[in-house]
Amino acid sequence: MIKKFKIILYTLILISFSIAQNKKERFIIDFLNARYNANLDSVTMLLDNDFIYYHIPYVGLGINTIQTDSGLTITSVSPFRDNKSSLLPGDVIFEINNNKINNINTYNIENIINGSEKDSIKISYIRNNTVNTATIKLSKQQYKQNSNSFINDIKNYGEKWFEYDLDILEIFSKKNKFVIYYEWEGTLIKSGPTYSFRAMEIIKIESSNNRIKSIDALWSEKQFKNQFISIP
Repeated sequence: MIKKFKIILYTLILISFSIAQNKKERFIIDFLNARYNANLDSVTMLLDNDFIYYHIPYVGLGINTIQTDSGLTITSVSPFRDNKSSLLPGDVIFEINNNKINNINTYNIENIINGSEKDSIKISYIRNNTVNTATIKLSKQQYKQNSNSFINDIKNYGEKWFEYDLDILEIFSKKNKFVIYYEWEGTLIKSGPTYSFRAMEIIKIESSNNRIKSIDALWSEKQFKNQFISIP
C-alpha cells in the first residue's frame, strides 16, 4: 500500500512539473510572437531590467559599414572589440590586403573578411581626404544589447516588414533555461519575395520575477543578410 502511494505521489509530482514547464514554454513562445509582431509594450513587460541580448561571437574587426561610391564607410565601431584599431566612424575603406573593394557587392565588411583570431589584415582607408593604411589584428567580437537597444531593433523591424510567419521547430528546457529552435519567414511588401532564416537561441528567465534575463544567439545573421546583397 505504501509503495503504491509513493508511485502515485511521484506520478503527480511529475505531472505537476510537466504542467509548470509547459506553461513556461508557452511563455517563451508568447514572447517570440510578441517580439516578431513588434508588440513593444508586451516585449517590454516581459524583459528583466538587466536584460542582455548576446549576439553570436565571431572573428572580425568589430565595425559596421555601408557601401558607398568610394568604398565601405564605417558607420559604427563596437565598444566591445578587443582590438584597439585606429578605425573610426566616417572612415572610408577602399582597399583590403592590397585588393580594391569598390566593386564588391556587399554592405558590410565583416562579410568579406576571413581569417583566424590574431591574423593580421592591411586596411587602406580615407579620413578627412587623407589616405591612411593600418595593419589590424582580427579578434573575437561579440555584440551585446541592453533592453533599450533590443526594443529599438524590434521597433525598426516592425516598421520595415509587411508580414511574417513563425514556426517553432523545437523547444526544450531545464529549470529557467530554454533552448528554442525556430524558422521565420517574412515579406517586405504585399505579395513580395519571401525571406527566411532559422535561429536557435538560449533564453534564461530570472526566477525572482519570471522575466527574461538574457538571450544567447546561436546562429549567424549572415545567413539572413546575404539574401539582401543583390537588393539596390
